[in-house]
Amino acid sequence: MNDPKERLDAVGKVVQIMDLLCTSDETLTIREIETRSGIPRSTVHRFLTSLEQQEWVYRDTHSDSYRPGIRFFLLHNLGTFYQELTEIADPIMNELVKTTGKTAIMSVLEGTTGLCIHTVEPLLSMKFVAHKGMTIPLHTGATGKVLLAFCKDRTRDRILSSMTDQGRASSLRHQIETIRAQGYAVSKEEWIEHAGDISVPVFDSKGFFVAQLGIAGLASSFDDHEEELLKLVRDGASKIAKSL
Repeated sequence: MNDPKERLDAVGKVVQIMDLLCTSDETLTIREIETRSGIPRSTVHRFLTSLEQQEWVYRDTHSDSYRPGIRFFLLHNLGTFYQELTEIADPIMNELVKTTGKTAIMSVLEGTTGLCIHTVEPLLSMKFVAHKGMTIPLHTGATGKVLLAFCKDRTRDRILSSMTDQGRASSLRHQIETIRAQGYAVSKEEWIEHAGDISVPVFDSKGFFVAQLGIAGLASSFDDHEEELLKLVRDGASKIAKSL
């Protein structure tokens, strides 16, 4: 593709495809994109494959249809997206703190690193302390394991494959499968001594994993209350999802 006209034509086709995906109220199959754009199916498939690899589009494996990927929206302005997300989450997280007496945490996965983007802490002397910008370990604790469990398959595989202790990686992979199946993670004294946490994924309105939401506090304070606390965190995540 050395001809400038050919390159320009390719850019125009990509723009057409992304414009269709961004303005559609539902996911589109390759056939539907071909019909609406007039671009040959083989060309549509080739471009979508490249765009999916870069996370500019997302393919629903059940329907084999496409929608814009999270990177398309976030590539140039992660800060703005995180600001909007935390503004939506803040009152919900404050309510979680009020009803549970524990620290509420929201984190995201940037590349292969867990990152805390928002916290709300209770007015207690004994509490879990977290702050915006802190790194979240992915191999231990409910917070990081939820990020690892619900991120892209290839990202998770890359992270697990890079672990030097593959025996530990294998054990972690089994834990992640369980977390994905049940839709939440609970841990006690895995990440920080005497601390426990409950964590769930937050999805957008189309089912795309966006962030982690959880609560953390003294490990002993979770005893006999896990089911009740989990419901509160899940309800909070659901409220956030409906606003995205």
